[in-house]
Amino acid sequence: MPTLATIEKCTGCAACSNICPKNAITMKENNEGFLYPIIDSSICIDCGLCEKICPINHPIDSVKENPSVYAFWSKKDRTISSSGGAFSAFARFILHRGGLVVGASYGDLLSLHHTSAESIEELKPMRGSKYIQSRIDYIFKDIRLALREKRWVLFCGTPCQVAGLQAFLGKDYETLITLDLACHGVPSNKIFQSYVKKLCNKFSIPSIQHYEFRRMKGWGFAPSFTDNNNQKHRLFGVDSLYMEAFNASALFRKSCYNCPYSSIPRTGDCSIADFWGIGRYGKTFKHDVMQGVSLVLVNTIKGRKIFEELEDVFYEQRTLEEALKENPNLHKPSSLNPQRDNIIAAFLDPLRSLESIDKEFNLVDHSIKATIKNQADKIGLFNITKRIYNWYKSNF
Repeated sequence: MPTLATIEKCTGCAACSNICPKNAITMKENNEGFLYPIIDSSICIDCGLCEKICPINHPIDSVKENPSVYAFWSKKDRTISSSGGAFSAFARFILHRGGLVVGASYGDLLSLHHTSAESIEELKPMRGSKYIQSRIDYIFKDIRLALREKRWVLFCGTPCQVAGLQAFLGKDYETLITLDLACHGVPSNKIFQSYVKKLCNKFSIPSIQHYEFRRMKGWGFAPSFTDNNNQKHRLFGVDSLYMEAFNASALFRKSCYNCPYSSIPRTGDCSIADFWGIGRYGKTFKHDVMQGVSLVLVNTIKGRKIFEELEDVFYEQRTLEEALKENPNLHKPSSLNPQRDNIIAAFLDPLRSLESIDKEFNLVDHSIKATIKNQADKIGLFNITKRIYNWYKSNF
């Protein structure tokens, strides 16, 4: 039987299940909802392909140097994205050439999967931050087929997913562009689904039609959901417990805490993130940031060539030191929360309420300062204050 990555190291990239010529490997959930490869010994022919291409067992040597760093936004997509619209700008480049864009989209019951788009209209579900591990399923096979047909392909995912695709393909393709995300770590779909059920119980609604981790009209952190009556609810405090636990590094896959891809150089041709803290460290940034600013790291010669051909965009070169100040996961993994196992178990317990979980683990900041900020955010005062501050910083 093949020897794949251990539970502690496996990222769930699905390269092994995609490469198996006999479909003997399936990605199945463990008790926490994280996907791991299961080998059917009655079908396996011991060809060794899965073991050979596992990016954890056999890391791909990187020839990348330190990246070029840019503040960036797409003029067409900035106001319909949770950051500066960098993903959409790259996607437009690919679609204008008849290519295929592959990214994460919600499926049934808000489960997250990697899907493909071949038009601007089909990009919409892929936009916006989604703090869940997306299922790769067998999308790598679709990508390989498109590349063999000489089509352009854009793949956007976590660094481990990019590494999985690269390992599966076994070679570079001139028409493949990879974007890796600045990743804190990934919770499972199962954990998120359990949280959604707790929200439904609290708000006395049968279902949630859409969940937005970040608002799509510029920078802002207040998550929200749309119920079955198309009514939008913004979430603060205990109601936003999933993101509070996420920010406490309490919900991630075990491999995330020792992620080999949270490093410079990166896995993708380019890396994208929010440019948090831009202008606060050294060189000023004399532009309004309230509509969101993307951080783009250009990591390869191919990435630079495509970056310079993007249309209707703004970009300004910055330093790597500034980029890393408030994006530490670009070069180091998140620290393990000592209560991680217990917090995940609490989220998965259908009898536990959000309030009881917070009471036990103190995930929400209930200080006077945090309470005032939440109240100001609810009435829009916090954003007005930020806009005045950013105007001052941009002009003086």
